[in-house]
Amino acid sequence: MVKNYIAVDLGGTTIKFAIIDELGKIIKKWHIKTDVSDNGKNIPQDIVDTIKAEANDVEVSGVGIGVPGPISADGRSVVRAVNLGWGLTPLSDFIQKQLQVPVLLVNDANAAALGEMWQGAAQGKENIIFVTLGTGVGGGIILNKRIINGVHSSGGEIGHIPVESDEHRVCGCGNINCLETFSSANGMVTTMQKILADNEEERGEFTTVDIFEWLKKGDELAQQALDITVDKLGRAIASIMNTVDAEEVVIGGGLSAAGAPLLLPLKDVIDKHIFPEIRGKYHLKQATLGNDAGAFGAIAGFVVDD
Repeated sequence: MVKNYIAVDLGGTTIKFAIIDELGKIIKKWHIKTDVSDNGKNIPQDIVDTIKAEANDVEVSGVGIGVPGPISADGRSVVRAVNLGWGLTPLSDFIQKQLQVPVLLVNDANAAALGEMWQGAAQGKENIIFVTLGTGVGGGIILNKRIINGVHSSGGEIGHIPVESDEHRVCGCGNINCLETFSSANGMVTTMQKILADNEEERGEFTTVDIFEWLKKGDELAQQALDITVDKLGRAIASIMNTVDAEEVVIGGGLSAAGAPLLLPLKDVIDKHIFPEIRGKYHLKQATLGNDAGAFGAIAGFVVDD
């Protein structure tokens, strides 16, 4: 009989749930509002209650939870989840005791990476670099089908690779000129704003969608913004590739929706800086699972063979 699992994608606004079988078929999806009152103390019980209500007619073999924060070395606790109000939270033990099934915790960016490896753009691969470009830059590094989590649960923090710049951009982590201050969607907008200011030009409020529309029209200032964005990102990815020699680089997140106008120049930058033995022997792909990547990745630990 095919086994079924509950995938939980725990976000600061919404908690998304899915029943997914071991073959990767989504059977049911639903969501609830995240109750962040009282430092999120009600969230664990909310997860249990909604699973009991929505999956009471399904035999569940395990629960996988993607969490917006680092996971303890033993995999049982959330070390910290700022947007939930959590400090150290023994989430796995709480859920497992209530539901009487195994529970796996995984960082949400790592979950998305695992999801793309199991059912997405990197299906069939065992060594990948996953980069998500949204309001920040997240990521996950998978080697031999295993997430690189690190001693301090901070492995794969691609967005916080330091980059060289004459500017002084303060990152949310407190450091200066982290990669995400330049190569996230927010970073690209900041770059465009600076270029416009330097050229004494005003265009009002805009997003990266507008920047790529301007690029289609041959806008030279938008081209400068893209060049800076992909140069910082490409150098960082090349550095990681030169360290781990992965089979594939997968780009996800909202900014990846730009497709070829982003990925083609990014590939050129990576190839310019990558070790010659690797050049031409890896793939750069756009993520394919969208918002379902985290759900697939949350349960991948149950179904992906080591």
